[in-house]
Amino acid sequence: QNIEMGKVVGILSMQRVLNYGSFLQAYALKQLLLQNGADEVYFIDIEKGRSLPGYEPGRSIWSKACTAFSFLLKGRLVSQLKDRQFMKRVRDCIVAQFPILGLDISLPSRFDMVFIGSDEVFNCCQKSSWGYTPQLYGRVPQAGRVVSYAGSFGSTTYQQLIDTEVADEIGYIMKTKLSAISVRDQNSYEIVSLLTGIKPEIHLDPVLIYGYKNEIEKSSVNVDYSYMLIYSYQGRISNKDEIKKIVEFAKLKGLRLISVFCRYNWCDKAIIPDTPFDVLAWFKGASFVVTDTFHGTIFSVITHRSFCSLIRNDNEQKMKSLLICLSLERRLILSKDSEKIATILLEKINYDEVDDILQIERSKTVDYICCQLNNICSLL
Repeated sequence: QNIEMGKVVGILSMQRVLNYGSFLQAYALKQLLLQNGADEVYFIDIEKGRSLPGYEPGRSIWSKACTAFSFLLKGRLVSQLKDRQFMKRVRDCIVAQFPILGLDISLPSRFDMVFIGSDEVFNCCQKSSWGYTPQLYGRVPQAGRVVSYAGSFGSTTYQQLIDTEVADEIGYIMKTKLSAISVRDQNSYEIVSLLTGIKPEIHLDPVLIYGYKNEIEKSSVNVDYSYMLIYSYQGRISNKDEIKKIVEFAKLKGLRLISVFCRYNWCDKAIIPDTPFDVLAWFKGASFVVTDTFHGTIFSVITHRSFCSLIRNDNEQKMKSLLICLSLERRLILSKDSEKIATILLEKINYDEVDDILQIERSKTVDYICCQLNNICSLL
């Protein structure tokens, strides 16, 4: 394929990571590209690289056996088995929607441009199936031009890159292979600046930019009760004080506790939406939302919910950066501050002000995408 046949664009992202956030951010970026000049958009899979010392994926059989025995002693083995069955159903449901993204189709041999991002595409200091791969920093030989959009180093720090001896290589690749660099948080901005000497642009996650306005307006859930939504990675809300405050608040307000993407014994019901888009309907219908995920926070914002975001060690940087940008930093709650959950949930959010900020950010993103796609023509 070539330029005469239209602008052929690839997205190198985490579209196969089995959670609703990864799916919806991938879909959103594809739509934004198609709306702003791309003629064809395909998803490129991440090439497996090498594991960095200390971040090797997987656990030994002995480690898994010890964990199972520990749960058995604590009387939690049955609950853990139910959790695993629930998560398998969630993953199967998401995989069934892959055709919507256009995965597993034949790819062109050449792309006019490849966008790396969004999500934690630069986060190599974590345990993942692909490890550290130069591809994610711009080494994409099948692309005429490579840029990033809202890429993130996640919880990876500059010092970790130094310690794992990949800082120089990453810096060189980004400086020589990326025609434009866009990140989504302050930590990533600072790392790119240190690695390359380049000041990258900062853009918001595609889910916020695309907004899903039409999908949200058309969505609804058919339930005859009021509820409070819990959106978390399985098992991550384990602090007894957090759980106590959440349960007490729900009882005070006469709300059922409904969990999506997770199953907790202290919730009334665990829901598996039919499609990732239906997740937004469950957010829209909630009286309140408690989440400890980045995209759970974003879903709360685009559905205009009253929410609080519980901070964890691995999400503090990106969550703070996101909510400071939206002037919503008061919605952040540290584990030691769980007594603030009720107070924060009851504080009204001025979504007119938030939407004004989003409008500015959306214009910045459209300008960036159009600029990059227009640069394809300059290669003629």
